[in-house]
Amino acid sequence: MFLGISTYIKAQSFDAGFVCGIAATQVDGDTYAGYDKAGPIIGIWVGHRINTDFYTRVEFRYAQKGSFAKKVDEGVSSSYYRMRLNYFELPLIVGYRLRSGFNPIVGLSAGYLAKAKEMDQLGSFPSEDIQKFNKFEFAGLFGVEYNKSERWAFYLVFSYSFLPIRNQPTNPVNRWDKGQYNNVLELVARYKL
Repeated sequence: MFLGISTYIKAQSFDAGFVCGIAATQVDGDTYAGYDKAGPIIGIWVGHRINTDFYTRVEFRYAQKGSFAKKVDEGVSSSYYRMRLNYFELPLIVGYRLRSGFNPIVGLSAGYLAKAKEMDQLGSFPSEDIQKFNKFEFAGLFGVEYNKSERWAFYLVFSYSFLPIRNQPTNPVNRWDKGQYNNVLELVARYKL
């Protein structure tokens, strides 16, 4: 019996390592457009090869999302707005191995909002002026991963919130306008131990 359990554990192929990257983010519904807010991504991962074609990976990471906009009048920066959202995330990713080294990936991610901050050229908004953000975010993601070598891989992912990260700060006239959503492009390097 112990021999069978030992053989089963050895047959399971788990890998682990680190992730580090950058997120280009915007918040849909905040009246600003463009992936103008950059934020760091850093964390750890554990992966499992299901068979020769499919693999899964779970990451635990910190990611900074949000929004940034700058107003320029006659070549002089006159005002800006910045939203910083600091998340701890747990993405579950499924990938399909292609012989070329480029692998399509899809997944789901759950995030916990540890800290939110809004500011402009006058400084940070007082807490009573910040509309409450939802503490949890659920997002879908898809992209492509490139296996550079046995230890290094890089992936480009698009992720989008399923549910609003907060309601609209003002009463929307349009009843279809349901709130604000994280819209993120991620470029991440993954290292295998």
